[in-house]
Amino acid sequence: MDNTATFLTIKQAAQQVNKSEQTIRRLVKQHAKTSHIQVEQTPKGNTYLISQAFLAQQYPSPAETLPALIEPAQGPEVAQLQRQLAERDQTIQQLQHRLLEQNDVLNALTSQVNSQRIGRIEELLLSQNEQLGELQKRLPEPGEAPLLLPAPEPAKKGFWQRVFGQ
Repeated sequence: MDNTATFLTIKQAAQQVNKSEQTIRRLVKQHAKTSHIQVEQTPKGNTYLISQAFLAQQYPSPAETLPALIEPAQGPEVAQLQRQLAERDQTIQQLQHRLLEQNDVLNALTSQVNSQRIGRIEELLLSQNEQLGELQKRLPEPGEAPLLLPAPEPAKKGFWQRVFGQ
C-alpha cells in the first residue's frame, strides 16, 4: 500500500495530535464512510487508518493557531492585563497572609478560652471534693454504732382496719 504513508493508525494519530485514543476512535466512527478513513484487514480484526491531512484539519497544532491569536496591536493590552494579573495575585497573597494571621489570633483566643474553662472545671472539682470530704467526716466509722434516728411513729390505722380490727 503506497498511500499508507499519509495514513496513521489510531495510536499514532493520538500521539501526533496529543489526544486520547478514544477521542480519535470517536472521530473515526463519525467519518468511517469517508475517504479520510481506511479499513485494513488483519488477523486480529480490522485496523482503522486515518488520513494525516484530515487529522491536521480536525486538530490544528497550537503553533499554527498561536500567531492568529496574538497580534502586534494587542501587545500593550496584553502587558496591561499581565500587570493587572500580577496585582491581583499580590492582593490574593496579602489576603491569604491576613487570613493566616487571623487564624493564629483565633487559635490563641480559643486556647485561652479553653484554658479558662479547664481552670473553672478544676475549681468546681476541688470544691466538690471538699464537700465530699466533709460529708465523709459526718459518716460513722465502720466499727461505730450508727446514729440512732428517732423511731418512726406507728402509722394510723385506716377506716377499714379499725372496722375489721386488723
